[in-house]
This record gives sequence, C-alpha cells and structure tokens, in this order.
Amino acid sequence: MNNTVVRVIVGAIGIPLIIISAMLGNEIFLAFCVVMAFFCMNEFYNLFEQPHHPPGELTRWFGGISIHKTVFLIISTLVVVCFYYERFNYAIILYFVMFVFLIVSEVFKEEKHFEAVGTWLLSVVYISTPFGLLSLMDSSRMLAFNGANYAIICLVLVWVSDTFAFFGGKLFGKHKLAERISPKKTWEGSIIGFLFTMLSGVVIWMFIYPDFSVWHWLSVTLIIGFFAQLGDLFESNLKRSVKVKDSSNLIPGHGGALDRFDSILFAVPALYIFLYLKSTM
Repeated sequence: MNNTVVRVIVGAIGIPLIIISAMLGNEIFLAFCVVMAFFCMNEFYNLFEQPHHPPGELTRWFGGISIHKTVFLIISTLVVVCFYYERFNYAIILYFVMFVFLIVSEVFKEEKHFEAVGTWLLSVVYISTPFGLLSLMDSSRMLAFNGANYAIICLVLVWVSDTFAFFGGKLFGKHKLAERISPKKTWEGSIIGFLFTMLSGVVIWMFIYPDFSVWHWLSVTLIIGFFAQLGDLFESNLKRSVKVKDSSNLIPGHGGALDRFDSILFAVPALYIFLYLKSTM
C-alpha cells in the first residue's frame, strides 16, 4: 500500500482517539502522555546510544538488561507524572538524580564521553517536560484557562500544521526550506501549513470560543503555528546528525513516535509560557 495512503489511514484513526482521550481528561490523558513520552524517550535514546554507550560496559549492562537505559526511561516518565500532579519540586529532584547518575556513569567508563551528559539531560527537557506540560494543560488546574482545553487545541492545530505542510509541499513544493536539515521540506509547504493553521484557529475561535479576545486567539494560533514547524525542523536536524531517516517504525506511514510528536514538543512549552505569563498579568 502507498505510504501516503497508510499515513492518512493511521492519522484518521489515531488522531480522533487521542483527542477523545484528551476530552476524557484526568488520568486517561495522563496515561497517554506517559506512554508517548516513554516511546519518544526510547527512540531518542536509541538514536544517540551507540556513540556514547558501546555494548559491554559495566554501567550499561547487567544480566542482559540496560541499566543506563532503564534508569533513563523511568526518570523521564516520572517527570511527566510530577508535572501532572503539580509536584514541581519532585520533578527538580528527578532532574538532579538524572544528572548525578549520568555523571557517575560517565566517570567510571573506560571511554569518556562527557558530551553525552548534555545530550541525555537535553532529552529530558526536550521530551518529558513538554508531555508533562501537555497533561497539565489538559487538567486546567494550574492556569487561568477560562474553560478552554488548550491541550486539545494545541493537538488539533499542530496536526493541521503538519498535515497541510506535508501535502502542500508534496503538491506545490519547489523551493527548499532547509535543504541541509531536511531536503523534502519546502517554503511552499511551510507557508501552506502555517496559513491553514491560522485559518483553523480562526474557525475554532468563531464557533467554539467566540467570547475570547481575537488578539488572544491570534496569539495562540501564531505561537502554535510557528513553534510546531520549528520543532519539526529541530527533530529533522537531530536525525540528520545521526544519519537516520525515521526515529523508528513504530507508527505505520509516520515513522516513530518522535517523528509524529516532534512539533508538539516545541509548541506546547511555547504556548504554556504564553498562557502562564498572560494569567499572571
């Protein structure tokens, strides 16, 4: 079956299921965020594992189990749970535990790769924190969201951006956007994706949240539209740095979980910061 057809079918099934989980909210959506964070972190680890942790190291293997990877994944997923329950002090402790563990594991290795410490810490900030914020935005307990479910809004607008950027580039793309990072991405696709994101945001505002300020809604849509594409480019650059096409083959037609949710990882923190600052003014 054509890869594009598979992509459409999987998206048509998966996207409504995820939105339903966000609508149900609470621990159901938290479970989704934890599972996706786990898969994304696992893929990130696999992308960068070999240069820093060749097989056979005491810090990595014990009875055939990767201790380094196990600790890494457990802490990463616990960070998401801490954000959901607003236990930010616990999240900071987990960040510190991760840092100490990474330092110790690097110190006692025969080959020193201290740049790996930065890579693994980046991954927790890059992946776990956004999924934690996404679960928190769905619960709407911390910020003055005025009844809007920004988790669903962000998911919908990011998928609009990704979908129309993909098909816009496929149909009309001629001018390369960032050839060094991703040869298939084009300016035409990027612009079409952004315009349809803005249009979708306006439709949501008109028919679902008409009481909101138009400037507030335009700001929300602009932030999501811009940072979604920035997140996509960032993940493409990560893959290019290790010379792989997809982070995995977990999702047919889409690649890995990291490929599917890369835009979310930038859009969510940017939106959260905007909403937080606005709620404190």
